[in-house]
Amino acid sequence: MAAKPPSPGPAARKTPLTLVKATGAVEIKADADLTLADRRLFNHLLAHAYENLGRVESHSIELASIRRFAAEVRDGTADVNNTRLKASIETLQKVLCQFNYLRSDGTAGWESAQLLGPCRIEGGTLTYTFHSWVSERLREPALYSYLSLRIIYEFDSKYALTLYEVLKRYADRNAAEPYWQAKVEELRGVLGCLDKLKDWKDLRKYALDPALEEISRLGEFTATLHEIRQGGGRGGGRVVGCVFRIWRKNADDAERAVKEIAKPKAQRRGERRAAKEDGAFALKAEAALRFLEGADVSKRMDWARRAEQLGMTLPAAATAKENLKKWVPALAEVIVEEERLRVRLPRTAAEGEG
Repeated sequence: MAAKPPSPGPAARKTPLTLVKATGAVEIKADADLTLADRRLFNHLLAHAYENLGRVESHSIELASIRRFAAEVRDGTADVNNTRLKASIETLQKVLCQFNYLRSDGTAGWESAQLLGPCRIEGGTLTYTFHSWVSERLREPALYSYLSLRIIYEFDSKYALTLYEVLKRYADRNAAEPYWQAKVEELRGVLGCLDKLKDWKDLRKYALDPALEEISRLGEFTATLHEIRQGGGRGGGRVVGCVFRIWRKNADDAERAVKEIAKPKAQRRGERRAAKEDGAFALKAEAALRFLEGADVSKRMDWARRAEQLGMTLPAAATAKENLKKWVPALAEVIVEEERLRVRLPRTAAEGEG
């Protein structure tokens, strides 16, 4: 028997900018690979429906309002149609929302339902539903996280958004030193990385470290990652778990985060790109200096002659170690490349991940 289509929801109303999100909603585990756009849309729909969640059968929202909000936050142009929103809706309908819980008699229970239920689009209005089991869990009265929709739309990485949602819950607790700990497989489940970035080094390099950098820049708290290793071998053994320690920002740092969010997104990306380039230059200059300081005099003389051939004016006694810093940085790029020096360049949060 075909599922009953959702009936029209309450009259359209303004979406609140603050989302109250329960623990179960924060740690939804899905087999589907949710993109950043999918996660943003789910948060937006949940925020819009939250006031009436569990009280009415369905909820309604103008899709144009979602497009306008996203464009305003990201300093871009709103989509002219609903193609991408419809694709995200279809993805969310394929996600199974699963909960483990304890029954009143102490025995374990398990529930599974669609994350997003039947939906209908008519005249640009989306009418959408949540299964009653899901609604009940989304309104769970314990351990709420208060999330800003604006911050949610500011994240460039789906890993940063997901990790922010989880850590925010612990940051809001009245604890002197809040933290979240998880086994590696639990962390992978939350991030949606069960079948990719399988090597821990890759997971940390491409997902966790950039996510923590983005959270530190945009959020009202920062977090540090501590690895838990087991066994011997190189590096102290295999990573089996991790602890995220959360640090609430002081007033000055929190104000800087607010100002960062207020900047146009293109400006923020440009500043991060410039900072990355400055950091890379500094690292190459340091590597070149370190190399020539440890080289013999003939090598330093070779590079001094090379500098003069390129039109540089060198100081007296240019090859003396104390004078290298006066001219070597200008040649750092060439020295690093031709001497094949290893330089570990800085990483920034992944941009534009979908």
